[in-house]
Amino acid sequence: MRVNSRFYSNILFILLTIPFALNMASFIISAQTYVNPLKGDLGVHDPVMIKEKATSTYRIYYTGMRIAGKMSSDRITWRAASSGLQAPSWVKTEVPGNNGSDFWAPDIIYRDNKYWLYYSVSTFGKNTSAIGLATSPTLTEPNWTDHGVVVRSQASDDYNCIDPSVFQDDDGRLWLAFGSFWSGIKLVECDPATGKPLPNTAYISIAQHRSGIEAPCLCKWGYYYLFVSWDKCCQGVNSTYKIVVGRSDNIKGPYKDKKGIDMLNGGGEIIDAGDDVRKGPGHNGIFIENDTLFCVNHYYDATRNGASMLQIRPLYFDDGWPSFTGRITEAPKVGSISKSSFLSLQKRIMPTRIIFPAGNSKVNLNEYRRYSISGRLMRTTTENGRINAVNGILIIE
Repeated sequence: MRVNSRFYSNILFILLTIPFALNMASFIISAQTYVNPLKGDLGVHDPVMIKEKATSTYRIYYTGMRIAGKMSSDRITWRAASSGLQAPSWVKTEVPGNNGSDFWAPDIIYRDNKYWLYYSVSTFGKNTSAIGLATSPTLTEPNWTDHGVVVRSQASDDYNCIDPSVFQDDDGRLWLAFGSFWSGIKLVECDPATGKPLPNTAYISIAQHRSGIEAPCLCKWGYYYLFVSWDKCCQGVNSTYKIVVGRSDNIKGPYKDKKGIDMLNGGGEIIDAGDDVRKGPGHNGIFIENDTLFCVNHYYDATRNGASMLQIRPLYFDDGWPSFTGRITEAPKVGSISKSSFLSLQKRIMPTRIIFPAGNSKVNLNEYRRYSISGRLMRTTTENGRINAVNGILIIE
């Protein structure tokens, strides 16, 4: 039989290139097509998520009519659910340009056996704004109590009082980050009893960006982490929003990126700039469940005429820096430990925060191992020594 070597060479070439072609096709499809794993009613803007303790119901609150809401039993399938918030009378006085019901960018925290809901009242492009506060003992048929204005800004100010992010530290101190464009992101300490700034407390600048910055989100896992959104939102598929993060040893900053550049001077790690489908992802919140960190944000869907959609995904870590790639989703542990237990401890994921009981402010160390946030051993020493735990709190990092 006569063999057509050219024919078989062509066949061989095709067979060898099929896997490559399929991989390339898969890459191209994955690069251009994002399929949201969430289901149901996913239209949101500036979302924040919390799980109601009494019912184990997941709830999303977001920009909309007197703060819009959604609910889910499994964190996958969502449906509309009213927040139940009513428009307070102070809105017309503080922000005359607001229609009395269009409230933006909420944040919510559960403490002292009630839910504390912070929300923004403003008008687009102006900094005559206010952040309001309401509390309720439940989110199912809530009974919100209005606590009035938390912070306010006027046209003469160089900051904008919207986009609240409330954070309670390990020591019980309460902080509020806020801000949009103008001179950037501010931080102020609040009275835990009222949820409002302590008397005569100045605003602290913690981040700026010349092409626009807003939507702060404060968290803590060993370091303090500040998430923000850079550039412009609210322009559909033309939005240029990006999710950015920096970290600090001190809640007041400076917050720096991997290169050590202060976020007040242009620093910040971009962790999501979107793709062909997800345009302008941003205004993220953080939700923690079962030792997994989730990032909650919106994006503009290029396959849905730029509709603003909900996205929920795990947040990973690599040597102490959050990202959307990797395998570690567990936040560093926070808890109490006795002196004897500490001395017998051989390994611990770092950085971590250990709170010592009274009388154990100094601890002898026979062996000290330093681990990154992802669990990688970075340093081992057998030097004997003592570590002072200031105010009963020891930070090993």
